[in-house]
Amino acid sequence: MAASLLAACAPTPSRMGVPGSPHGKLSELSRVEGEIVLCAHGVPERTCTLHHPELVARFKRVGDWCEPHGVPESQCLACHPDLTFEPLPKLPPDADVRWLSRTGEDVPELDAHATRGVVTIFDFYAEWCAACRKVDGHVYGRIARGDRLAYRKIDVVDWDSPAGKRWLRDVPSLPLIVVYGPDGKRFSTLHGADLAELDRVIAEARRR
Repeated sequence: MAASLLAACAPTPSRMGVPGSPHGKLSELSRVEGEIVLCAHGVPERTCTLHHPELVARFKRVGDWCEPHGVPESQCLACHPDLTFEPLPKLPPDADVRWLSRTGEDVPELDAHATRGVVTIFDFYAEWCAACRKVDGHVYGRIARGDRLAYRKIDVVDWDSPAGKRWLRDVPSLPLIVVYGPDGKRFSTLHGADLAELDRVIAEARRR
């Protein structure tokens, strides 16, 4: 079962964050703790480089900079209209969350990484993908509230990485999400950040 979902990161920006690209990566520097006050530019006032130019060097130092628009990539709503600045919910110490790939290295198969007895979510994402962050926040929130889910993260980096070449050949946009049922078998594949659809698939996987 495959679904083409809204709020997805299409292949066009897949070179973001790599040498030779005018775009940077989405770092965590734009997020703030506590109350979030958005400025006139639609980003947290405390980290807005247009209000606080003294922060520019800090963002550029970690590669978080969009040259075409002169703002951090993590604050560029022109490139990423779906950006969210909410910090990720804090996970409990026993959360079943693991990274299978952090730099685009190949992940030949998924079955061995599924946790039997619970729904396992495999999340193929990239740092520059704003829609991927929405999925992260949603799944982290469910786990933080006590939902028993296994979460497996694969940072594909871009479509040309070993992981990208294996898993994204016919995928038009990120994130790619593969859901395994409690029986340890693949149940559904979808892409994009339709969180209601993801919730529906999780519920169906548990019932089957």
